[in-house]
Amino acid sequence: CHHWRGSMRKRLWQVDQILVDLEDRDATVSIVHLASLSEVIVKFRLSPKQMENGALPLRKRIECLAADIILDLGSFLDSLPD
Repeated sequence: CHHWRGSMRKRLWQVDQILVDLEDRDATVSIVHLASLSEVIVKFRLSPKQMENGALPLRKRIECLAADIILDLGSFLDSLPD
């Protein structure tokens, strides 16, 4: 989850809320930009493997997955022609 600390500028972005439906494996992450109060909501389904116990607690793993999705979206948007 090293991308979150660097690219997402943790001091400007804050995870506001994480909701997880453990039965359906659906996750919703709300991230707020502290300067503008803009909110980004990321919804995704966790794979069974992502639900397994790992080195990081489930909440932290979900934060990292949401950050990776946002970074991927940012890269896609940067690649679009003006």
